[in-house]
Amino acid sequence: MKTALTTFWLSILVCPAIAQGITDYYRPPVKSADEFTPEFRSNKERRAEMTKLIARYGETYIRERWYIGGDGFFRTDKGQLDQTFNGLISTKGTTQTGWSAVIGWVSNERWAVEGGYARSPIHNTLVVGSGSNALDLRFENNKHGFVVRGKRLMRFGNRAARRSGLWLGAGVWMVPNNGQQVSSFLVEGYSYSGSGGGFGRNSRARVDTIQIFGATRLSPRLNGMAEASAEYTVKLGGKAELSLFARKYWGLSNSITTNLLYTVNRGESQSAVLRADGSGWSVGVSLRYVYALRYDLRKMPGIFNLRGNRPETVNEKRRRTQL
Repeated sequence: MKTALTTFWLSILVCPAIAQGITDYYRPPVKSADEFTPEFRSNKERRAEMTKLIARYGETYIRERWYIGGDGFFRTDKGQLDQTFNGLISTKGTTQTGWSAVIGWVSNERWAVEGGYARSPIHNTLVVGSGSNALDLRFENNKHGFVVRGKRLMRFGNRAARRSGLWLGAGVWMVPNNGQQVSSFLVEGYSYSGSGGGFGRNSRARVDTIQIFGATRLSPRLNGMAEASAEYTVKLGGKAELSLFARKYWGLSNSITTNLLYTVNRGESQSAVLRADGSGWSVGVSLRYVYALRYDLRKMPGIFNLRGNRPETVNEKRRRTQL
């Protein structure tokens, strides 16, 4: 009996303490007086509505955006040779990799302007001889370039394209040069001429010594190029996008020049000039990241006026008000 009474009184003493602890643990946080004002609730609802609108339809109402990007590409260019020395020398196109870093601005998902730095050389390639014994001599400038280009999004069909789509553009390149000499060289060879029968060279064949001297120098002035481009951009998700592009270049002035002198048996010399202005092609891929967005909120509809929401009738509004 004493044990039962002791247990009963201990239970009465312990239960209030436990109940008090549970109440304190689940006590809701204290709210400030501002949270109950109509202005606070209105601003909170407006922010929630705007968040839903931007998440679902925001890209339709993008006013402008800024992005940074990097390009990787293969570029092919070819110089111009004004004399071949009776077919002894020639030139050919040279393909090499390059890269660039750009920053861009897009207006209304229709027009874009971007500019940046490119690491892409301009080549002078001289080929001496022909066939398997041909000697290739390749020279290049200091590889620096600065580009500014404008682009226009081409929209097809009734549905307005957003970031994804075909962009056509044009741009201008500025290629700095320092006027320094890149290289000088001397190529010497022999040719056989004469008459006689049989196989091989006979004792009456004449041996001629051929020498080609060359000096390659960069232009002392700024070089310019014009560009036309076409690229297809695909949105990767979030703020990233991928672009595949092809570009055509036209040189406006020479960037690197090789002057040549050709002599036979150290006699009278002939001259030729190999010039390169950067004319050629490039194909590559670009990866961009959008770091700033601005929306045109004036054109954005209310959350209940979006396509897909049936407008309420007068009776439905009255019924909802009564409830």
